[in-house]
Amino acid sequence: MQFCSACQKAPATIVIMDLSGGSVTGQQHLCGPCAEGLGVVAPKAQMKMSPEILEDLLGTIKGATAPTRRREVACPGCGMTPQDFKQKGRLGCPRCYEAFRQDLVPLLQRVHEATQHRGRLPAGKAAAGGTPGPTPAPALPTGDQLAELRKRLEDAVRGERYEEAARLRDDLRRAEKGEALS
Repeated sequence: MQFCSACQKAPATIVIMDLSGGSVTGQQHLCGPCAEGLGVVAPKAQMKMSPEILEDLLGTIKGATAPTRRREVACPGCGMTPQDFKQKGRLGCPRCYEAFRQDLVPLLQRVHEATQHRGRLPAGKAAAGGTPGPTPAPALPTGDQLAELRKRLEDAVRGERYEEAARLRDDLRRAEKGEALS
């Protein structure tokens, strides 16, 4: 493991190579904070949504004087109000999900195209029940399956698992053409 050449303490995660005439003439190993401090990488910005975007996602009407606006209810667990949620972009506690359910259900429907979690079964696991019957024809991929393929492809590329990434890329192309997944 290589340590940061700037602070000599943290493990290096970024390598800067000096190239001259097609060959490496020098290397510098940096940790994330030192790379940010030296301006090599952009500082990580905390993702914040503007109130306008959150209002749009929640489907609320802009302007406090709108007659259809109902009174703001605070979460009984943490005291968060819908206005706090719009400003922060995240909920305060698990009880917020029930307190703001009326606003969250349409938001989840728009963002995830579903209001209930639809997980996957591990490979090779069949649904609970009797003996396996004849193998049905493979179903056409859904939007959730396409999103999952894209996520797995991105993870494989980040992890530098290029053979897996190539296979996933091919699967994704077939799925986008409307072919059944194997």
